[in-house]
Amino acid sequence: MSSMTTPIAVGMVAPSFALHGDARRALSSSEARGRPWVLAFVRRWSPGADTEAIRAELRGLGAILFIVSDAGVWSFRPDDDLELSIAPSRQLRREIAALGARCGVGTRDDGVLVVDDAGIVRFAHAPSSELTSSLADALDAAGRELLGLPTRPGITRRDWAVMSLVAGFGLVLFHGCGGRGTEPAAPTTVVAKPGTEIEVVLRINGQDRRLKIDPRTSLLDALREHLALTGTRKGCDHGQCGACTVLRDGHAVNACLTLAVAAEGAEITTIEGLARGDRLHPLQAAFIEHDAFQCGYCTSGQIMSAVALLREGRSKTDDEVRQQMSGNICRCGAYPNIIAAIQAARKEV
Repeated sequence: MSSMTTPIAVGMVAPSFALHGDARRALSSSEARGRPWVLAFVRRWSPGADTEAIRAELRGLGAILFIVSDAGVWSFRPDDDLELSIAPSRQLRREIAALGARCGVGTRDDGVLVVDDAGIVRFAHAPSSELTSSLADALDAAGRELLGLPTRPGITRRDWAVMSLVAGFGLVLFHGCGGRGTEPAAPTTVVAKPGTEIEVVLRINGQDRRLKIDPRTSLLDALREHLALTGTRKGCDHGQCGACTVLRDGHAVNACLTLAVAAEGAEITTIEGLARGDRLHPLQAAFIEHDAFQCGYCTSGQIMSAVALLREGRSKTDDEVRQQMSGNICRCGAYPNIIAAIQAARKEV
C-alpha cells in the first residue's frame, strides 16, 4: 500500500465516495444512512464459501460492507444477500483509481477501512501483501493485528468481534485519506483484564442505568441478567437468529454481538420501551391483530427490526420488507402474517 507523509488518525472524517456503472446506477457511501460501514479493497476477491463468515463479522460491527474488487463493486448488508452493485467497466476502473488515490491505495493494493455511524474512521488495516484467503479472514487478521495477538488456532471470528470492540478500534494503519482536524490523535488500545469489573451507564428506554459488569458482558446479558429486561430473547447467541434485536440510536442491532461497554452513550430501546403505558406501539398492535406470532419467542426481535425498517422508510413492497427482515428467523413459519402486520402498521408509525 502506498504510504503518505501524514497517516489518517482515529477521529478523522472518512472519505465519501460515489461509484457508477455503465447503467449510471450510483453506489455511494451515503447508502450507509447513519450506520457503520466498511470499505474493502480486495482486488482478487470473488463470492465464495466465506459469505456467512463475512455476514457474522458485519453483524458484530453492525456495518454495511462495500467491496471493491476486479470483479466489480459489491455491497453487503448483515441481513441481506450479497449483491453485485456495479459490474466492471472502464468508467468504474477510473473512479476506483481516483478513490484509491484519495485513500493512498495503489491500483493493485488491498486495504480495509472501518467507519462508524458518524462517518469517523475507527479502524483501518493496510496489509503488506494482498488479502488472498478471504475477506472474513482478512478482517479477522486485522483484529489480531489490532490487539497484538499472534496468529494461532482457536481464535474465532466471534472472539475477534468481541475483543476488537473492547479495544475500541484503537490502531490505525490506513494512509492518505483526507479529513478534518489538526493534530492526528495518538492510537490507543484498551484491553481489560478478564475477571475485572467496570462501571458503565447505559441509557435504556429513556432511563440511565448504572451497572458494574465484566467488560466482556454482551448487551444482551446486561439487559437480561443485570436489568431483568427479559423481553429481549437469547436465541442462537451468535447473531444469526435476530431474537435479541434492539435499537441502538434508532438502528437495529444484535444485542448478543454488541458489548455493553460499547453501547455506553447510545440510546438503547428494547421491546419494553415501545409501549406508552397501556397504549401499545402500532407494530405491537398489528402483530396481535394479524396473528403474527405463534410460540412468540422471536416476536420481540421481529418487532424491533420492523420498527427500524419502518423508520428508515426504504422498504415498501412485500419483497423489500421480506428481504430486510431476513435476518430474523421464525421457527413457527409465521412469515406471511409478519409481513402483513408490518405493512398494516406502516400507516400508523
